Amino acid sequence: MAFTGRYVLELHDNYEEFLKAHGHTNNNDSKGHKNYRIITDIYQNDSFRLTKSLMDKTWNNTFTIGKETELETLDGKTFKATVTLDGGKLKIQFPKYLYTAEVVGDNLIEVSMYPFSLVKCKKIK
Repeated sequence: MAFTGRYVLELHDNYEEFLKAHGHTNNNDSKGHKNYRIITDIYQNDSFRLTKSLMDKTWNNTFTIGKETELETLDGKTFKATVTLDGGKLKIQFPKYLYTAEVVGDNLIEVSMYPFSLVKCKKIK
């Protein structure tokens, strides 16, 4: 399934808990994010370009499936990972959590989950 598109957050589950587990304890961070538009742009060709925008911040990651690349976390840290596509789901192992994304109908379903934890965040765009 093609991922190319612009997706605007419609609803989320456990986002505040996910932010707390990620170390964002400032109440303004966790309370404020639920009221802001989170936009995800994905362009898929031979490689992928994944851009996320939240308030005044934008993150860009470009990668090719199966090839190690340098990626940036939402807090600006870089790391190396190999992005996979398994059963129609993009999978990225971030340093602290696993991110998956899939297109279902017209929606982008993103799930971020900490290993060995019950903290799981699901966003529908």
